[in-house]
Amino acid sequence: MKQMAELSSHRGSTTVNTGVYSKIAAQAAYKVPVVGSAAGGILGLGKYRDFDSRPRAKAEVLGNMVVIDLDLGLSYPSDVQQACEDVRNMVAADLRAYLGVEQVQTDIRVSWMSAPDEGTRNRRLR
Repeated sequence: MKQMAELSSHRGSTTVNTGVYSKIAAQAAYKVPVVGSAAGGILGLGKYRDFDSRPRAKAEVLGNMVVIDLDLGLSYPSDVQQACEDVRNMVAADLRAYLGVEQVQTDIRVSWMSAPDEGTRNRRLR
């Protein structure tokens, strides 16, 4: 974030909406092969478990730090700790690359695990 501020300070100010941080974080998490979207349905209950959609992300900017809350599903079987570590690394790398963020805290809620259907592994970016 400091790099962006330094570069723009000579030409004007740049303000990035928290929705942009959220979108980048959700897309970064989705790059991890075992990650699916958050549980759907009423109160998160129901059949909607999707490997073809991005997880739900919420961002909060606190000074030079960004806190990301992710709600996602994982394919079964998968190593939950490793998957969450991969997600954290990917989110931090993408926020650093796109916005210059150096300090990222990523809180993850794994809301479900399910075996993916045969046709769901060919993902498309949306």
